[in-house]
Amino acid sequence: MTIKRLRYSIFWILLFFPGTILLQGQVRDFQSWWELELNKKISDRWDLEGEVEQRFKNNSLQYSRTLFTLGASFDLMDFLTLGGGLRSIFVTDREQSLYARYRSHLDLTADHDLNGFTFSLRTRLQHGFEDFSALREFSLNTLVNRNRLKASYHIFGTKFDGFVLVESYHGSGRDSKWITFAMRYSAGATYSPSFKSRFLLRYILENEFNIPDPRQLHILVLGYSYNF
Repeated sequence: MTIKRLRYSIFWILLFFPGTILLQGQVRDFQSWWELELNKKISDRWDLEGEVEQRFKNNSLQYSRTLFTLGASFDLMDFLTLGGGLRSIFVTDREQSLYARYRSHLDLTADHDLNGFTFSLRTRLQHGFEDFSALREFSLNTLVNRNRLKASYHIFGTKFDGFVLVESYHGSGRDSKWITFAMRYSAGATYSPSFKSRFLLRYILENEFNIPDPRQLHILVLGYSYNF
């Protein structure tokens, strides 16, 4: 099998993996997220990245959580990337007490260019922990599969790029059955004043279902990234 045929095979297999779902009504909330991302290319195939994110909930008037992420990625082929990372999350509970959660993730991303558009399909396995002292208790762990399809387009002659994406969330339900419990839809744009820096503005609609107290989130995201 040639590299080109292998590229198409992997892309279409991943494309049909998320499947279809039925949506339900949710409690609505408007949130705002602020992101800062730093990236470093250490070789032709290896990249390092770090991200700090601040989120607000309840119509963006209340602190929700702070996230710190460290990750790395490796280019397996010119269209296929393997990545992973660790994330610490500081979140408030109903009593407004602050506590920490931790996650690890493993990504496989396929890219394909078509008629000026760049399509990428990412599948992520995400493993969560309440705290590091409970790593021995597997009942406290949460395994989530996320699948994201993204299309982006560079506006010729400008420093702007537009994109849209859809992402599905899958995990274990009450009866240990594998269910789809959320869908995320997003559209946005980036502005790159230089090769090293980029500003981001995007809107997210997130629907939860098949879980207790599902929500519908409307999210405005402002971000900045810098490449060393």
